[in-house]
Amino acid sequence: MQYILSLIRRNGMLLIFIFLELIALFLVFKRNIYHETILASVSTEFTGYIDDKIIKVTKFLNLPQVNQELLEENASLRKNLIKYKDLNRQNSNNITSDLDSLKYNQKFTFIPTEIINNSITKTQNLITLNKGINDGVEKGDGIVTNNGVIGIVIYANKNYSRAISLLNKDISVNARIKGNQYFGTIKWDGKDPRYVQLLEIPKFIKVNKGDVIETDGKSPVFPEGIVIGKVISKEIDETGELKIQVKLKQDFGNLSYGYIITNLDKIEINKVEKNGDITNPNNVQ
Repeated sequence: MQYILSLIRRNGMLLIFIFLELIALFLVFKRNIYHETILASVSTEFTGYIDDKIIKVTKFLNLPQVNQELLEENASLRKNLIKYKDLNRQNSNNITSDLDSLKYNQKFTFIPTEIINNSITKTQNLITLNKGINDGVEKGDGIVTNNGVIGIVIYANKNYSRAISLLNKDISVNARIKGNQYFGTIKWDGKDPRYVQLLEIPKFIKVNKGDVIETDGKSPVFPEGIVIGKVISKEIDETGELKIQVKLKQDFGNLSYGYIITNLDKIEINKVEKNGDITNPNNVQ
């Protein structure tokens, strides 16, 4: 301890200079959009590179569980394939026609990705992915796993991207109750990472424990029908609105692989919605 205090006394002016220099750099990058953009790009690339190296070690240790998840997903895909083959045998002409239509009118693309960093203990959790612009990733793309929705891309550089997690108080996702088609908004209250809340559902709607909550397809981010979780309880909050507690299907403490979803019609949809905003008199022709 005496040695440390002596070192500080001898180099006090240098330490003060370094401290003030760091404050100056922080203010420059924080108050200037150009510098802030550069800092975001460099920090994403650097942290992405470090996280990528770390995940290679942890991924090896988690191989048995990952393999089990892949086996389960393959089993589900095989089950759906068998159903398709049965339908194809029953009505080959109609199915072929539908497939041809889908082939030439594809709406979503899926980019496989590794999740190399993820947090669940904050109120504004983020996710880092090992795919970026070079792989076709864009800001606003959705992210899912075989267990459901996990977030939306908010920044991408050449090789990596950052996403806002579903466990983030700043995100909301359109969702519906499977079966009755009533839709609302999924939000997280910042408490338990196993649960999110479904809001804006009319309180006269019948909601049962075990009901499946899924995406409704009314936004350009996610296709409809992607599972989010199941209802475990409901209550009327202090404002008189129905609040539904949803247990997430995906364990956010155990994210390894996922898919980045790009809506090929996203740019056109956003353009129409922007130009069609009647609240903006400049858009009325």
